[in-house]
Amino acid sequence: MRRWGVALLALVLLAPAAARAGLPRLHAERGASASAGIYDDAGRQVLLRGVDVNALGDYYAVAPTLAPVVALTEQDFADIAQLGMDEVRLIVSWSSLEPHRGAFDAAYVARIRQAVTWAAAHDIHVVLDMHQDAWGKYVATPPGEHCLPGFSPGQGWDGAPAWATLTDGLPTCRLGTREISPAVFDAWQSFWDDRSGIQGELVATWAKLAQAFAADPTIVGYDLLNEPNPGVSVGATQVALIGSFYARAIAAIRRAEAGAPGGYHHIVFFEPSVEWSAVGSTLTPLPTFTADRNVVFSPHLYGGSLAAVSVDAGFRLAAMSAAGYGTTVWSGEWGWFGDPTAEAGKIAAYARQEDAYRWGGAWWQWKQACGDPHNFAGPSGPPGDLSPSLNRYACPAQTALGIPASTARILARAYPRAAPGRLDTRASDPSTGRVEVRGRDADPGGSCALDVWAPRERKSTRLNTSHPQHTIYRVRRL
Repeated sequence: MRRWGVALLALVLLAPAAARAGLPRLHAERGASASAGIYDDAGRQVLLRGVDVNALGDYYAVAPTLAPVVALTEQDFADIAQLGMDEVRLIVSWSSLEPHRGAFDAAYVARIRQAVTWAAAHDIHVVLDMHQDAWGKYVATPPGEHCLPGFSPGQGWDGAPAWATLTDGLPTCRLGTREISPAVFDAWQSFWDDRSGIQGELVATWAKLAQAFAADPTIVGYDLLNEPNPGVSVGATQVALIGSFYARAIAAIRRAEAGAPGGYHHIVFFEPSVEWSAVGSTLTPLPTFTADRNVVFSPHLYGGSLAAVSVDAGFRLAAMSAAGYGTTVWSGEWGWFGDPTAEAGKIAAYARQEDAYRWGGAWWQWKQACGDPHNFAGPSGPPGDLSPSLNRYACPAQTALGIPASTARILARAYPRAAPGRLDTRASDPSTGRVEVRGRDADPGGSCALDVWAPRERKSTRLNTSHPQHTIYRVRRL
């Protein structure tokens, strides 16, 4: 077995890499845990480390005087690249893609394309995420609706268009969390039952979106549906109905890619139901829901943060589910939202697990506007005085406070972006800049270039790892 290894005590490395001549195509491979992963077209395993960007999301305006998103510019991608991130999970909204039934909004797709172009200019891959929270904007409690004891008015969120929000007039009030509402449950059950063909409409929308980006290597792939709610068919939905929708969407996406000039198969990211983010595990679709090889299991790893499990347990539970699918894991969301100094130890613990499992993921989220529904406890309350995104803001004035230094140090630690063959070990120390990378089974016909990110230099560095034996590269601090 051919192995290689690199240890770098590197704040300034041998030589900065030349700018890439375009981003490579990426694909996923299924198999045993040692081989399942994301790879480029040169046979190198790729780690996608990044952040969620919600600027294109169509969010409910809880306070009409406060914008629900922060406008997106190319500078955002430049700043994301400065943290060493090579991926953005870009939120898109069904309500903006198909505001009227059967009408695919070309102007909104142009906005998505502009963001993808900016990302490519800074060597950043993009995952397109069909985002929703508590079904959408149109389940907000209207004026005059009275809530039963124990229930409180619900605010709108993001996701489905009005025409696809079928609630039969059920109460919109919520019992504690936003997801527990008769209207939300009914809207979701209507979707799983494909009532009035609304599920088929989202499948068709996915096909059109995939066709628009079928030949674009900046797009890593497609996150089919953010945190789906099981509706009233708990159990059956999670193991059968969600999988059925995913299978329909994957088939439609593959047909669209095949029919587009230069189109090829992009990765499909599939999520468990919403309880995973709060509990750390839940029932998942049957492993037989698809035979497609180019898929990745994408739970949200909030262990130690929002979920009622530890950081370590969250990773173990995700690994167990992924093993059933024969896929790698890519966490579409993770993060902490309180005092960054007090939480630095947990963030560092997450980073150690991320290194040990050789997984990537996206921090939730890059910028959160003071008017974002996440910043309100309910439709009648004022916004919180602090927006706890990675870039923090004082509210309601949207005064920029920057990224907490303790968090940035961990997120921008050294790591291998792409490595020959299969990664065995990845360990990085944010305090010293040291990173250790070991791998095996490099493709003799593939690339032997190891692409390492080092935080102080803010550039990728390539080291030749073609030596057939175990080799340690040590680079002194300059």
